[in-house]
Amino acid sequence: MNKFATIIRESRVARFLIPAGIILIVFGIIFFVISKKNQDYIETESTIAKVELESEEYTNADGEHVDATYLITVKYTVDGKEYESELGGLGKLKEGDKMTIYYNPADPGQITQTKSLIVPIIIIAVGIATLVGGILSAVNAVKKYGKMKEQEKEWTNG
Repeated sequence: MNKFATIIRESRVARFLIPAGIILIVFGIIFFVISKKNQDYIETESTIAKVELESEEYTNADGEHVDATYLITVKYTVDGKEYESELGGLGKLKEGDKMTIYYNPADPGQITQTKSLIVPIIIIAVGIATLVGGILSAVNAVKKYGKMKEQEKEWTNG
């Protein structure tokens, strides 16, 4: 059997998992750095001033239901000054509802919904696990190729 074709066939899982793991790790690190910068943001209560449909609900190609998402405008007060900011990709909320947000003390117009570092850490951990799985899969592919070459030699010399 062609050496190149065998390696390509046997390494298909590794060729998927290794890049996927690297992408997850990079994304997780970027997300971690952004979240780390938000750690000094201050918690405050905001009021939802406006709710706009961002994307309608639909059923995807796999038949799974995808909920609608909304763009909301929140109003909040910092040091006696009122601010208004938008948050997107949220579920249905009503005008007048209260929502906890976090604002940048250096620029109160910058807000976020969370300061948690757990999500980026989980993404990095999943990326590492995926990368390790890809590496193990590549090692198994090389071992399998070696066994096939050994068996081929036995047949020709046998």
